[in-house]
Amino acid sequence: MRVASLGSGSRGNALYVEEAGTRVLVDVGFSGAQLARRLEALGVDPGGIDAVIVTHDHRDHTAGAGVAARRWGWPLFMSPATRAACASLLRGHEEVRTFEAGARFEVGALRVTSFLTCHDAADPLAVTVTGAESGLKLGVATDLGRPTTGVRAALAGCHFLVLEANHDEVLLREGPYPWAIKERIGGSRGHLSNRMAAELAVELLHPGLCGILLAHLSQECNDPERARGIVAGALYDRGWKGAVHVADQDDPSPLFDLPGLVARAGRGPQLDLFRTVPR
Repeated sequence: MRVASLGSGSRGNALYVEEAGTRVLVDVGFSGAQLARRLEALGVDPGGIDAVIVTHDHRDHTAGAGVAARRWGWPLFMSPATRAACASLLRGHEEVRTFEAGARFEVGALRVTSFLTCHDAADPLAVTVTGAESGLKLGVATDLGRPTTGVRAALAGCHFLVLEANHDEVLLREGPYPWAIKERIGGSRGHLSNRMAAELAVELLHPGLCGILLAHLSQECNDPERARGIVAGALYDRGWKGAVHVADQDDPSPLFDLPGLVARAGRGPQLDLFRTVPR
C-alpha cells in the first residue's frame, strides 16, 4: 500500500491511496486542473483513478468532485446527505454510489470502512482503508471536533494514520479570527488541536503503527514544526520509533510506502518534515 497527500489545509484536501493496481482518492478539494497537476507530480495518471470517497460536503473536500467525475469518469462514493449537500457541484449524470455511516465496501483491492465523526457538516464521516493483499490498515481522520469513542474504536490497529492537527490552542486564541470563528474551530464540532491530536495518537499507539501524517493544518493558527514536535514528542516519550510527517497545502507529499515504513519502524525516530515535490 502507498499513500500520499495531494495537499491538505483550509484551501483544499485530497489523499491518494493505492494497492495492487487499485487507486482511490479520499476527498477532492481542488479544481480539476489542480488535481491533475498534483497527481501527475506523483507520477499518477488521473484517468487511472478507480474511485473517490467523499468524507463530507465542505468545499475544501469536494470542490473538484463534479468536474473530476465528469472529466475522468471517477465514481463518487458519498453518503445520501452529503450527496444532497453537494447538489450544486453535480449535474445528474455523474456516477454516484451512496453509503450510510458505518458501511463497509470494496473498491478493487481496497476495503473501506466508514464511521461518523463530530464536525459541522451535513453528514461528516471518516474512513479506514485496508489492503486486501497487504493487510495494512490506513486511518484517515481529519475535521474532527473531538475524538469520540466510535472514532477511537474505528482507528484502533491502524498501521498508518492521516490525522488532523489543525491548530495550536495558544495561536488560535491569539490569532486574527473573530471570536465566533475561534469558538467554532476549537469547539466540539470544529477541528482537532495539536494537543488533542497528540493525545489521540498516544491512545492509538500499538506496535504495528509505523507512521503518522499530520493534516489540515491552519496556516493562520498553527506551525508545521510546532505540530510535529507536539505529536512526535508525546509518542517518542512512550518509546515509539515510527515516523511523523506534516502534509503541505500547496504541493503533494512523497508517496509513503507502508510496507517499507513497517519494516523500518524499529530503527529509531524519524523526524524529517517532508515538504513536497518542487513546483
